[in-house]
Amino acid sequence: MFRRTGFLLCLANLLPASLGFAAWLKCNRHLEEDEIIMNNKVKKAPTEEPMVKLAVFDTSGTRVDVPSEDNDGDTIVWIDPSDSSPSLSFVIGLDPDTVKKLADVQYVVESTPFDDSKQGSISEVKQGYPSPTPMTPTVPSPKSMTESSFIGASPGGGILCNGRRGHARGKKGSLKYELVTKKRSRPKEEDATITGEVDDGTLSEVVAGYSAYHGAVTLTPRILFKRKEKQTESSSNTAGQGEL
Repeated sequence: MFRRTGFLLCLANLLPASLGFAAWLKCNRHLEEDEIIMNNKVKKAPTEEPMVKLAVFDTSGTRVDVPSEDNDGDTIVWIDPSDSSPSLSFVIGLDPDTVKKLADVQYVVESTPFDDSKQGSISEVKQGYPSPTPMTPTVPSPKSMTESSFIGASPGGGILCNGRRGHARGKKGSLKYELVTKKRSRPKEEDATITGEVDDGTLSEVVAGYSAYHGAVTLTPRILFKRKEKQTESSSNTAGQGEL
């Protein structure tokens, strides 16, 4: 028992301090409920207030996510189908209204779907544990990107797992997210008999796990990036939008 404890303490000392709990989540695992991080199970996202949420801003600093009509805490970013850009840039951070009572917070964000075989692989995947890259993310440039990815982080944060994941610290920490607009996260309708899912216009999903005061990691509600043709009147309500 002593040897095991000593090994874990040594490993903790070797992992970069700037990574925090992000260093304990291997690249071949997903950020999801019941995953083990720092000897604690990841908690599912709350379905009622209070809950910590993510916020999405466009390049002008305008908040662009709106509440889901399901009222389950998830939010949606509607993508204009007339925009022919191969990718769009966003900034993702914690919703400032939901973290007011937290004095300290760190978080990891994850984008799905993500195909490492198409995006390319890096040494951190083979090693198991991710490596921090706050200044020079090891992901392709937006022009050659095949997967929606995190490509930049605020000071103290970094890019992990080839861009599938990123991490940030503090209430004002944020990450730059590049959305590939021509890829759908769900199958076409003719494939629905195999998967049970139908393409509903979703391009990608982003979820975060956060930890306050070095406690257990808790998931946030999801952010769905979706084509605007599926937008409903109730979902177009922009209440709660603001400036970055």
